[in-house]
Amino acid sequence: MASGAVCPFCYQRIDPSRLWYQCVGRNGRCTKAVDPERLRWTKSTLETFPSFAPTRRVSSNVCPWCQGPTNMRACPTCHTALGSGSRAARALLTNACPYCGRKIDASLLWYQCTGEGDGTCKKAVDPARLRLTRSTGAIDPSLHETYPSFAPTRLASSNSCPSCRGSTNMRACPTCHTALPVHFRDSTIFGLVGSRGSGKTVLMTVLAKELRGAIGKRFGADVSLATDNPDGLAGDSDYKEKRENALYQDGTLPPPTEPLGTGARQHSASVLLRWRRETLDSAGRPAITSTMVSFVDSAGEQGNSLTTAFALDYLEVCGGIIVVLDPFALPGARAMLSLPPAAVSVDDETPLDVLRTITEKLQIELMLREGEKVEIPAAVVFTKIDAFFTELDRLHSPLMTAAPDQPSYSEEDGRRVHENMRSLLYRWDAQDIDAHIRMNYADYRYFGLSALGAEPEYKDYKVAPGGIRPHRVGDPVLWLLSKRGTVERA
Repeated sequence: MASGAVCPFCYQRIDPSRLWYQCVGRNGRCTKAVDPERLRWTKSTLETFPSFAPTRRVSSNVCPWCQGPTNMRACPTCHTALGSGSRAARALLTNACPYCGRKIDASLLWYQCTGEGDGTCKKAVDPARLRLTRSTGAIDPSLHETYPSFAPTRLASSNSCPSCRGSTNMRACPTCHTALPVHFRDSTIFGLVGSRGSGKTVLMTVLAKELRGAIGKRFGADVSLATDNPDGLAGDSDYKEKRENALYQDGTLPPPTEPLGTGARQHSASVLLRWRRETLDSAGRPAITSTMVSFVDSAGEQGNSLTTAFALDYLEVCGGIIVVLDPFALPGARAMLSLPPAAVSVDDETPLDVLRTITEKLQIELMLREGEKVEIPAAVVFTKIDAFFTELDRLHSPLMTAAPDQPSYSEEDGRRVHENMRSLLYRWDAQDIDAHIRMNYADYRYFGLSALGAEPEYKDYKVAPGGIRPHRVGDPVLWLLSKRGTVERA
């Protein structure tokens, strides 16, 4: 805010250097209530988390009650949240933990004992790990008992366990104490966000299977699950039974994802994949490259308001964001089809409202100035595109064709799909979505895909009789991976 700015809610002048902070309820200790000052100045009875003045401590943006960090600024007079503040100097850490979403300085990774010392160390449930496993819905925390984790020291043998003296090369996250996969340093998180009913969970399940199958074969890559707790389930077999088999063999669509902060789901669960591929190094010699890719699903309700969006605490550390939008929620698109009532599950304004909420959340967490754009690459995905096949130009629309069968991301094909989807937005009278994306994101691309390949039985939550026939589901991820150099561009 400029010098001498006025609060748009109580109209009192504000010194920008003395803006307060408003808690966003990260740690669950603060509760919402009517703020007396906000009530006095604005007559608003809207309940909010408490506001507090900054201190001279380094961590002046830490809530003094629940100790949760926040970048939400608030008016010192009426305590109303004002949106994003000015950009501050901040360290750009290389990686983020794929399990808890916290940024990690790769030079400060912890170690985890492997129990190979004098027998002193025994497996037990780590309190930090317990918070994570409970939140991701693991049925039995004892399944996740581990040997203790410890911080490195300056000693030459800093990878020796201080309890049993056994050496270890197992690295762990300093925050949640989860053992990190091999080659963790070359990793990225892709977050899936979007409105309820847009098909995020189905897309993530189909995408993980396609990457390990058809897409991996196309690139000659070895792609495998790289976590003991995929999507909050207890191991590979549990994940395949409850996610993939339920969808592919039983033909049952998954129920809506439970919002974060409700029931047992206090933290986002990820599906972590290891992508390994043989390439040529700078000298032309064969070399194995390995990349970790983490997909994080979220409930559609998380994007309905700015307060609930703060539970998506992984977004600002993502290497790419996949924004999943439901074209059935756009009146202009829906008018082209004959859909049963059960196919439409959200209001007409929901896609744009979710976009605006996620954008504002990123602006606050990344501390962007007004006019600055989000630099995280955004793949804007329109699902259920198979429903529009009868309305598209079969000869000229790239959405009607399969992606090029080549071991690279086709930039030309991607641009054609992008322009085709953009023209459909204007045809559907949804150009306000394009305007929002264009004005707020520095790097974005539109995609149209179908995870199922045919319209399901909406009322019964069943896959169409022909089974699952994915159409272009890999395009958004391959575009994001090409930007990292993990796959080539053609």
